[in-house]
Amino acid sequence: MLFAFFLTLLLAIILFFTQPKENEANRWMVTFCLTAAMGALSAAIDIDIIPELKKAGIVFPIHFLVELRIYCQFLCQVITPYAILMYSIVYSEIVKVKTKRILAYVLGIPMVIMIFFTDFYPDIEINFQVLLIWTAPYYLIASYLMFKAWHREVNTYRKKGKFRVFVILVPLWLGVFVLNNVMEAVHPNQQLYRIVPLFFFIAYILLGGFLFISGVFGIKVKVEQQVLDKSMQIMSGGTSILNHTIKNEVSKIKFFFNIAQNAIEKKDLDEAQKSINSVFSAIEGIDNMVDRIRAKTEEIVLKESNVEMVSLLKECVHGIKDIFNRKGIKITTEFKDNAIFYGDEMLLKEVVNNILNNAMEAINVPKGMIHIRMFKMKNGGVSIEISDNGKGIPKEEINRIMEPYFSTKQNIKNHGLGLSFCYKVIRAHESEIMVKSEVDKGTTVIIHFPRIRINQNLK
Repeated sequence: MLFAFFLTLLLAIILFFTQPKENEANRWMVTFCLTAAMGALSAAIDIDIIPELKKAGIVFPIHFLVELRIYCQFLCQVITPYAILMYSIVYSEIVKVKTKRILAYVLGIPMVIMIFFTDFYPDIEINFQVLLIWTAPYYLIASYLMFKAWHREVNTYRKKGKFRVFVILVPLWLGVFVLNNVMEAVHPNQQLYRIVPLFFFIAYILLGGFLFISGVFGIKVKVEQQVLDKSMQIMSGGTSILNHTIKNEVSKIKFFFNIAQNAIEKKDLDEAQKSINSVFSAIEGIDNMVDRIRAKTEEIVLKESNVEMVSLLKECVHGIKDIFNRKGIKITTEFKDNAIFYGDEMLLKEVVNNILNNAMEAINVPKGMIHIRMFKMKNGGVSIEISDNGKGIPKEEINRIMEPYFSTKQNIKNHGLGLSFCYKVIRAHESEIMVKSEVDKGTTVIIHFPRIRINQNLK
């Protein structure tokens, strides 16, 4: 039992320190691991530690250990099913952000009620019949949600990952549920909980195997995603991102001032006024970003509201259309879904503007083409694809393009922060961003927004 305690505690520590802070599902998994560790510690105290102390004639810590065992056992019994269900709800992405917060409070009520159905002195006696009434649906619903999350996933890579998580977790917690809850409710004092470490041992073997094959729970051994997440730590402050934003906007300002200067020389005041208005729009964009960039970019603070994605994309297109026209680049759109997205409108605009700016700079053919496509995915989420017919990205560079300070552009003024910033913003929105590219054929940037971020009621 002590071995199970240390191993489960170690897993909780690994998950806590290796995963991004914004990964809410990971926080619930850490909670589950900690409560499982409490259960293992409670059993170890009862089976191993106290008997050994009595044999050695050491009596003074036994009273404290009994107290510790009582509370560890209670917390394990009531928090574990709650943490499992909340993990499944967050992981499956079936509910919106606000609903998750409400459920976190509502689903915690039975834990408080169990205090009144438990005798803590002289030894703990939990009413397992009452416990079974609410833990049974918690475990079963959690298992169903994990199956559904795996079954409905359309992304091949993520589907494999969700299958691994399903195989590790669901048999583990159903085994614990049967031995630790059902059997105690039907036949008390059978001590079948002693078999529980066997389920954890099998789960750890599967976990270790998956880790070395291709990763699970977001933990990977020498895999690009882990390298990418760690590389984000070198973004030391908001100054770098701000510099990148200013660089983009200054390019626009120079472009429109040149047009205004030529228009004034030709005495075309309407054209000059139009260009000057565009300059003010670019300056306002810089001003807004200055207000939003924090002291550190390690934490992106979202100002969330309902955002109409089609309007956002059209606004971004309108802002750069003049530049694109003068460069001979045609931009087309295809909107098959008018989604209302719950997120940070300004940061999402910055993401789209960065992608469009990158596409423009990548195009080196006479007839440049950029196509923006938005459609609903089978899993209820929404996908946005921005494609260009530019020079493309070599295979040896495609896995590094989202690293901070890495750039495929030869210009010294390109700091390689655009896509890393986009990655950070999209991850903060519980979404994912991918890039597909072929040399001399073009690049497609794909953003997948999950169902929980789409406001179905306002569509």
